[in-house]
Amino acid sequence: MKNGLKRKVATTFSWIFILPTISSTFWLPMWIALTLVFPTIFNYFPETPNPIRIPWIPQWFFRILYVAWIPLTLIPGSDWITEFLYLPLIWTNSLTCLFIELIRPWILVGGFLLFLASLLQLLWARFRGEELVTGCFYSLVRHPQYLGIFIWIFGHLLYSLPFHLRPADLWAWVTLVFVYIALARNEERSLEKRFGQKFEEYRREVPFLVPFVPSTVPERLRPFFAQEERHRFLILASVYIVITVLILGLTYGRTYLYWEKEF
Repeated sequence: MKNGLKRKVATTFSWIFILPTISSTFWLPMWIALTLVFPTIFNYFPETPNPIRIPWIPQWFFRILYVAWIPLTLIPGSDWITEFLYLPLIWTNSLTCLFIELIRPWILVGGFLLFLASLLQLLWARFRGEELVTGCFYSLVRHPQYLGIFIWIFGHLLYSLPFHLRPADLWAWVTLVFVYIALARNEERSLEKRFGQKFEEYRREVPFLVPFVPSTVPERLRPFFAQEERHRFLILASVYIVITVLILGLTYGRTYLYWEKEF
């Protein structure tokens, strides 16, 4: 499979998988828009998760954006992954909820603006004929667009607190992050081949995804990652699997159906 096709497949999968998390934040306008497009064939899908039930709205209306999670409702014993989490008291007390309500719009909007601004910077640089963009946002991290996406989607996660967070939301966000890290590594291999020493100097000076990380940190970690590409991929995949197992293991047995919860 060619690199361009791999990128399209990986990007499409990650966004489809994270779509239910985004729809839980802006569920009403998105569902109203999409109900004009999708046919009533969704009536034939089994029960799928949704953050709210309205009796007079057909259930397929709520299932449109959950196509990626439907297998989790079909595999016996896995439906709890799409149910809501009982969170520790610290996440449901009034002070914590107030703090989350105050910061989450800034995180969501800030992440989106970082993504959009860095994208526009890249497009403007390409329009001007610049080949390797290293200024402004790209002087903070090498992949500001991806960092913006991570922060933006994390803002959506915060909007699901304290009562609508699901294990699948966490899993989807982690999947998005690791897919884009893999894509970024693939992009850097192409940039290294194209620009050689110029890109190598840029990589030594600017952090990968975390701003303001001292340049000495990546250098100390370089021997660990300076292996064959196959080995680096196995390391990344292993870390992803460990985090996934931790998420599922720590949340198992701690979920409930919102519409069956007694208040």
